Amino acid sequence: MSALRWLLLAFLLCQTALVRAAPERVLAIYLPGVYFQQLERKLDLGSELATHLVKRLGEKYHLSARVYVSAESMDADAARIVMLLTESPYVAANLAKLQPVAVATGTSGEGDTRLAVLATPTVRSLPDLKRGGLVFASSLEPAQSFLENFVFEGELAIGRDMLTSARDVASALSLLSVQKAQAVLLYEDNLATVRPSNLRILYRSELLPRPTVALTSRSTDPAEVQRLREALAAFHGQVHPDLKSFRATTDQPFQKLRERMQQKPRRQPQLLEIEEEVVPLPSPRTNPPSPVPVPLKLFAPAE
Repeated sequence: MSALRWLLLAFLLCQTALVRAAPERVLAIYLPGVYFQQLERKLDLGSELATHLVKRLGEKYHLSARVYVSAESMDADAARIVMLLTESPYVAANLAKLQPVAVATGTSGEGDTRLAVLATPTVRSLPDLKRGGLVFASSLEPAQSFLENFVFEGELAIGRDMLTSARDVASALSLLSVQKAQAVLLYEDNLATVRPSNLRILYRSELLPRPTVALTSRSTDPAEVQRLREALAAFHGQVHPDLKSFRATTDQPFQKLRERMQQKPRRQPQLLEIEEEVVPLPSPRTNPPSPVPVPLKLFAPAE
């Protein structure tokens, strides 16, 4: 074998060794509160997103998609995770270390959504919820401050005895089906897909950002962050109907959400409960009715 061939073979072997030695770079998918008809579709979404990024930005963004079921499992894998797709409360709570890049726009084209409480007929108002009555697949643990300060705006105390945690939306709905919960908290985007016929909307939260792509480091060069935002804006997904497209975002909406999560509202608004069957109010009368005369009877003591 000629010297040139030996050199070429040695070069290829070195390249192979370098590829094998390179640490895995992970795109984490952590979406416990987003409904998927099959759990495998979460991994399909991650692969779809990773494939798009490597096509747009090159091998530098060759990422392995991994699905995580808890924040603890992500923490254990933190050294490998360079990017994640997760829910906005998690981004807001970890804004000191996460760099928001792009937010999902959903079918409406907007970057915001709401959370809605769906309840069984036995629950007429939120204070009716009993022990373990509210089930929620939350990206935060604990979720009390997010629920009390942001979702319910300081009007409803969520003790640990009232809240039941679920791994994902399918698990939350299963608890309802076997009557181990009375109400479930879901993203408004998911209602048309997962809403059982016996549940009614009891309450809706204020707006919050939809699921978000974030970098796990805030030291990335701003020009590189901009390239990533442009690449994500060109994404056209097929896996999930509410995660088909993204638009660039900044820290601002997550800072606002973080502040709302950490502080109880100064103003105590009346807790709004939504009745789906609205009964029309009677038309106001222009002239008040004349008082009806009431006959008087006098009684005197008998002598």
